[in-house]
Amino acid sequence: MATGRSTVFEDRSHAGAALGMKLSTLLPAGEYTVLGLLRGGVPIAHEVAKTLGATLGAVAVRKLGVPSNPELAFGAIAQYGPDSARHINEAIYRRALQYFGKDELESLERGTGADLLALADTFKAYCPELAGRDLLLCDDGMATGATMKAALDLVQGLAPASIRLAVPVASPETAAGLAPQVNGICQLLTPDNFTAVGAFYEDFGQVGQDQVLEMLRATQ
Repeated sequence: MATGRSTVFEDRSHAGAALGMKLSTLLPAGEYTVLGLLRGGVPIAHEVAKTLGATLGAVAVRKLGVPSNPELAFGAIAQYGPDSARHINEAIYRRALQYFGKDELESLERGTGADLLALADTFKAYCPELAGRDLLLCDDGMATGATMKAALDLVQGLAPASIRLAVPVASPETAAGLAPQVNGICQLLTPDNFTAVGAFYEDFGQVGQDQVLEMLRATQ
């Protein structure tokens, strides 16, 4: 579904509920494990898991942003229990390397990695077993897809039976690029004039840690 309209969803819960309803009509019957990317993806995953009656968990991710423009990711890192993965956008990384140098980028990545480990430790109780499971990876949207790519690289090594991505809104280019790597992608919107994920939400405020923990505990 393509749209030129922004501010489509009231908030992440609204978007997740709509996504869950679509998934309930598309997915083959079965038992699913739904992982939300911390933290903004968890409200999406929570609504999807409620609709599907699925197991809910969370994967810790952190974007590696270019120092002068943190929203532009040269990569991302992900952590799930003891397992980790790193994804680098080589084109953006090479440009950043020319301007900022290797030392600054490595320092940024070390700091981001420390933040990621702290985040993963907080949510380590919410990492269900993935081997042999049908998995849904959820986020509140995909722009460059850096964090989703890191999460995907990570969970592919944990032997799930299948992996599908589910997001309310995605850049058409990112969705097309990821499609060959997974068993399916479900998105409600793929706008031709995609600018930013937040443009499609009325409320796109930060998701608090306590809010995320409450959602995860509610499904245990």
